[in-house]
Amino acid sequence: MARDNPQKDMKLRKFTLSYGHGKKFECEIDCKKSVWQHLGPETVSQPELTIQSALDEPLEYPGVERAVVPGDRIAIVVDPETPCWPEIVAALRKRLLSAGIEGDAIRVVLNREINERDLPANLSPATVGTIISHSEAMKGRSVYLASTAEGQRIYLPEEIGEADFVISVGPFGFDEKWGYRGTCSTVYPSFASKEEQEKFHAGSQQDLTPETSRGTRQTIDEVGWLLGLQYTVQVIPSRSGKLGHVICGANDAVYREAVNLLDRHWRIQNQKRVETVVISLPTEPGCNLWYAITRTCQAARSLVQAHGRVMLLTDLKELPRELIDPLTMCDDLSDALRLLNSLDSPEAKALHAMVSLAQASRLYLLSNLEPDLLENLYCIPLSNQDEMRKAIQGADSCCLLNGGPFVYVEND
Repeated sequence: MARDNPQKDMKLRKFTLSYGHGKKFECEIDCKKSVWQHLGPETVSQPELTIQSALDEPLEYPGVERAVVPGDRIAIVVDPETPCWPEIVAALRKRLLSAGIEGDAIRVVLNREINERDLPANLSPATVGTIISHSEAMKGRSVYLASTAEGQRIYLPEEIGEADFVISVGPFGFDEKWGYRGTCSTVYPSFASKEEQEKFHAGSQQDLTPETSRGTRQTIDEVGWLLGLQYTVQVIPSRSGKLGHVICGANDAVYREAVNLLDRHWRIQNQKRVETVVISLPTEPGCNLWYAITRTCQAARSLVQAHGRVMLLTDLKELPRELIDPLTMCDDLSDALRLLNSLDSPEAKALHAMVSLAQASRLYLLSNLEPDLLENLYCIPLSNQDEMRKAIQGADSCCLLNGGPFVYVEND
């Protein structure tokens, strides 16, 4: 009868990473090698109870059912990337109905356009009520809210601008342009004009720390104040992109607590660069894929040594053909970067981040994409987990990161 070899087990450390939609990758690495892992928060086991508990104890604000009166019109503005947002909306709606709010007076407005196939499977009109898509809201009537201190006139869709009480529901995270995304940024600039949105999304400020004051974030918060946005529900994603923490209550109090949790769980400081970075890309329903790819590549680039290796765990099935085809005509990697840099779209920025990472290191990609397609992005394709395990064994020094899109890396 075969027996386990305890000496063999002592020489190996086991690691698990979550990626894609509910997928896991497990590997063992020699303990003699320089290896560290960043996990991120665990997924809560009972999300409905966690949500109810948060709503029972809002920060510096009464329960939402005590903040409204019969006859009020309610707008719940939701970022569809928020883990468990249908459960959050259903819990809010139940409390609002108990306070005498009419069901038809509660409108759920999505702050980003999303394909129907990417909506959560448990989405039920009976529990969440009327849902208004982003495009539907933007095509409708706009109302003048106010002017900012700098004289910028703010218009919002009538479902939001004419509501008596607005609730924002979103994921809280790091953002290169705004420092932190969440609370008021769930509403603005998501519903600004196309021209104004371009101003808020233009460029990147990766040289600044998240807490550095930014004019864009100040404008976002000013618009929230003008709207009277007082109550918010924010989620810190878990390592698998699901529900990690829920915070609700007064905007400012939630913002402060969310920053504390985010820095505790998702901020990596004072870590030396390594030869191999293994990083996962969770893609739960509603995931803003292109934003997630861009952030994951940026995190990996901040940790990998020059000419090192990055191994990206994904379950990607397709990439935009309208961008891939022109890349086949590029003579080299520099041409590909120039082409992608000339295009202003989330898809182009994501592919630019991948090609830029491939320029600085060897980029291995586990996915469901055709190998020829990945070669056009200068990636080394990995067809299965066994191939990735074999590649990892060659690492001299290694870090493993769960939840690439949520990480902020602060180098010395």
